[in-house]
Amino acid sequence: MTLNVLKLLVFALGALSVSNVSASGYNLPFTPARHLEDNNGRFVCEEKLPQPVEKLELSSIYKDEDESRSTIDPKNKKRYEEAIAGTRAFLTFVTRSASNFTQTDGNRLDEAACALAALDLWARADALSDLKTRQSFLSTTRIIAGSAVAYMQVRSAARLLNFDTDRIERWLTRLAEETVPVYTESGERRSNLQNHRYWGGFAVAAVGVAVGRQDLLQFGYDSYKIGVCQVTEEGVLPLELDRKKKARDYHLHALAPLVMLASLTEANGYQAFALCDNGLQRLARFSLESIIDPSRMERLSGAQQVKLPKGKNGLTRGDRIAWLEVYLQKYPEDRAKYEGLFEGPLYASTLGGRISVVYSLDFRN
Repeated sequence: MTLNVLKLLVFALGALSVSNVSASGYNLPFTPARHLEDNNGRFVCEEKLPQPVEKLELSSIYKDEDESRSTIDPKNKKRYEEAIAGTRAFLTFVTRSASNFTQTDGNRLDEAACALAALDLWARADALSDLKTRQSFLSTTRIIAGSAVAYMQVRSAARLLNFDTDRIERWLTRLAEETVPVYTESGERRSNLQNHRYWGGFAVAAVGVAVGRQDLLQFGYDSYKIGVCQVTEEGVLPLELDRKKKARDYHLHALAPLVMLASLTEANGYQAFALCDNGLQRLARFSLESIIDPSRMERLSGAQQVKLPKGKNGLTRGDRIAWLEVYLQKYPEDRAKYEGLFEGPLYASTLGGRISVVYSLDFRN
């Protein structure tokens, strides 16, 4: 059978129909690759895959005596960066491959093959199965979240590639299931109420949508409510304000999973964006204003804010505000005011890749 005949047969069977419904039966909050029938005919990944990491033993990067957790200890940071480097390399590989597939609307089939092959390799190895510390669990949530969103992007290509995704889904599910008790069975901890909880909720909910697990999606929504319903009338997250000189940084960091959670859950029937009197919009506007002028954040936190990292274009580094593309899709009336803060496409591996490409068809080619 020729390749063209095979493509037409698969297309005729409906496997390539554009739908925001994932293979799990849950709604994706974005439009997946639309033109798989026009793929490049390359069914094999020719890239070197990142090797699995089984064990992680991470600790905080901050000085122990700093109660605000805003002063980095250089030795602690170096130790952390070295320990997590292999895991980050995996996430970068998977999300960039998935983004390349999505950006070409399905033409780069080999990129989907690379993302699936890497996910499958780590699933076969039962990667991240030996997490030695609570910090290891907290940091791994970003890996789970990004991987799950990347998987949502390339899952439709699995049929063309004749790729069995069962192992990937079992692995993601295990990671999500082991994340939940980190927050629910650890007592009264600040990290169960602030940005760590939102990242945990995003990771678990993303897996829920990817594999079709209502309980996981519900945990994500519960985590979202914890965050967005803390937002004050001014738009502040009180627990992130306690980070003193890094309050602005942590407001932006907390917004990323909250925005993604709102997108995932609302696509599947929950009320999210308008929850708690539009708490997410108040938080986003306050935090974005703090990029333009940090004086209000400094007054409320009682500390001069550390500078945000800049990209080559002189603007705030894109990974810090990659969620903004999702936010502006929901609130286009805010685009004129905040679009000058970035140049697209925005990318963050922890959110699943090139988020502008995933959420905006204008960035696809």
